[in-house]
Amino acid sequence: MSPSASLPELLGFLQLAAPAQGVVEAALSAFASLSEAEQESARATTIAQVFPQVFGESAVVEGSSSYEAHRTQPWSTNCWLAPTVIVNPSSSTEVAQVLALAQFLRCKFSVRGGGHLQNPGFNSNEGGIVISMSKFTQLVVADDKSTVDVGLGLRWLDVYQGLEPHGITVAGGRVPPVGVPGLLLGGGLSFQNSEYGLGCTNVIEYEVVLADSSVVRATQQENPDLFWALKGGGPNFGVVTKMIMQAIPNKVWSEGRVYAGPQNFQLLDALMKYHEIIEKDNKATLIWYTLNQVTLIVFFYCAPVETPDAFKPFYDIPFLQNVVPPSCRTVSEMCQAIANVMAADQQYHDMRTMSSLPSLEVYQAAENARLEQVEALKDIEGADLTMVFQPMASSAIKAGELRGGNPMGLKAENHQWLLVLADYKKIEHEERVRESVRKIVDAAETTAKANGTYLPFKYSNYASRDQDPLASYGAENLQKLKDLAVKYDPQGIFQTLQSGGWLVSKAGTAQ
Repeated sequence: MSPSASLPELLGFLQLAAPAQGVVEAALSAFASLSEAEQESARATTIAQVFPQVFGESAVVEGSSSYEAHRTQPWSTNCWLAPTVIVNPSSSTEVAQVLALAQFLRCKFSVRGGGHLQNPGFNSNEGGIVISMSKFTQLVVADDKSTVDVGLGLRWLDVYQGLEPHGITVAGGRVPPVGVPGLLLGGGLSFQNSEYGLGCTNVIEYEVVLADSSVVRATQQENPDLFWALKGGGPNFGVVTKMIMQAIPNKVWSEGRVYAGPQNFQLLDALMKYHEIIEKDNKATLIWYTLNQVTLIVFFYCAPVETPDAFKPFYDIPFLQNVVPPSCRTVSEMCQAIANVMAADQQYHDMRTMSSLPSLEVYQAAENARLEQVEALKDIEGADLTMVFQPMASSAIKAGELRGGNPMGLKAENHQWLLVLADYKKIEHEERVRESVRKIVDAAETTAKANGTYLPFKYSNYASRDQDPLASYGAENLQKLKDLAVKYDPQGIFQTLQSGGWLVSKAGTAQ
């Protein structure tokens, strides 16, 4: 239906039974009769009246008994905002109805999958509507086990555990509580990057509810431009209600080692050798987490091969303990082991990212800056800094090119993505903590620019609120994304009413 649909058209689309029809018609009619200023004052009250009538218990209104539990779902406490209603639709039709009501009422909306983002406003808002995908929990394996319809209300540990009995898996997220849609719409690092590419590379079909409430499919054959845009282009084109992913083998080898902090510079030497190895062995993936005092490295190999040679540069470096014993196992078992290690309290979070070609000098600069900032924050109880180096093989980029491409503008070359993550407990420490995060990334960027290894790409799922990841895709790709946003949302609903997210209307405008 048209974004400027009349009240009778909207009521017909909602298909309500009496007496809900009468209540909704009266509330919306009264709202429509108000001046713009009066509507601003009446909007929250009208939302609270209308949504329970249309969606029943699936609409959780501010002040209700279950509201607080829904409001505090996001991972980062700085994203615990106060929307007027959190609605949990269970079908694409209901999502379309939510969008139609949001447009009639001209109210802000946010779309929430797992809520695992640290930027306020990206998965909630103040006074508007949150569209939670929590009821989209299907996990449907094709008869030939070649594809999986992955529910967008699931988290990745749920997905892997659900696929375990089928003997298959998918190239999804590596942090157990991360939700399905946000990871994949931002690109999606997977355990199997080198062989199968980013998670989005392995999506073969999307279902999308557009701003006009129509439901479309996007594949390499049907709406291929939208298919391309959704692989890293974020929430700019509609609400994705289905993703069908390619199934892949589930037998792997993995190990997780914890090293003492003083070993980090020796580990960085090994990391440079590993960069060379993954250009010859596309089954190896390494996950590097440097915490305040220790470094956790997870070695992952996409085949049940004991002690793969790909990780040989690391094997002789002394370590403190195996938190994930070396073994052939399934992805589900691997993800559960990580969940046991990485459990954390609810806290405030901040992230920041950059990328470069492999460079020992860049890595050492980042590590030296991290050590300085750990010292600078030691008077703040609970302030933790985590640094992640993510080596990316050229094969990871080539895999995406073979399956319709994506808008991220990455060359098929060996490189790395750096993440600095901060956890802290009190909002009054936000400015200091964010400044420390910025100093670490700035040190890496400055060194990379000086030695010629700097890359402009910024991974959107790692980016801080003041960074501009869509602009880092390159001017041509950003313009194409903007054009496609206009094509699929000509009224700009997702740019003007959507509360946050990496929106093309804001990309390229940072000073």
